[in-house]
Amino acid sequence: MPDRRDLKLMANDLEELQRKHLKLASNMRKLKARHEAALREIAFLRGKLAEAEPHTPAPAILTGFPVAYTLPSAQRTPVTHWKEAREKLLWSGLTREQALHLELTCLTRLAQGTAAEHFPRVLAIDMHAGRFELTDQGQTLKARAAAGDKTPIPKLMMQVRTIVAALEKAGVVHLDMHPDGRNLCLDDAGRLSLIDFDIAACDDTPFSGEIAQRLRAFHDSGGYAGFAALMSQVVASLNGA
Repeated sequence: MPDRRDLKLMANDLEELQRKHLKLASNMRKLKARHEAALREIAFLRGKLAEAEPHTPAPAILTGFPVAYTLPSAQRTPVTHWKEAREKLLWSGLTREQALHLELTCLTRLAQGTAAEHFPRVLAIDMHAGRFELTDQGQTLKARAAAGDKTPIPKLMMQVRTIVAALEKAGVVHLDMHPDGRNLCLDDAGRLSLIDFDIAACDDTPFSGEIAQRLRAFHDSGGYAGFAALMSQVVASLNGA
């Protein structure tokens, strides 16, 4: 049984823990308030822009979204994945709704081309829940590299060119290529796929300041040709292709 000294130390520890908890709760409330203030300022500035330039066409992502999407037919894979849109103000400057519609717009465009198999196809959308069901494209290169799996990739450069040509034709720019291979998938047949389009641009139009900065970097590094080179480098570094 603890003595009085032990009980006093435990009481002091408890008081210190309570103080830290209260401070953390206070910081969280302040952070939430700043977040809400930032969203208000963004909405205010967008409204002012619309007033100053009423005749300038605004991107659809700023003015409203379709109630429903027409999904191109896609064969259901044995395994599918539900992806839930998330607010990414720090990473992309987009709200949850904007990230949802941006990715859906990119994927529905890419699904209409002859290279559709190199991208996740949208099978179903639960707009109320802000999520959508995607085909399985195989394991990410990141997961394969961690497992020591180096599945041969047939005609790698041709696959890369096919993916990049499809992006350019659809007017889509992928702006979140990670060197660890988390955005590239490879199935057991050696088919390469590009995934994750919640940080992207359509028709060379940035939908936030962060995306505008990434889009400038994309063009400064060679545009689609530079992206093809980057993709090839990521594959080579992880897969030895």
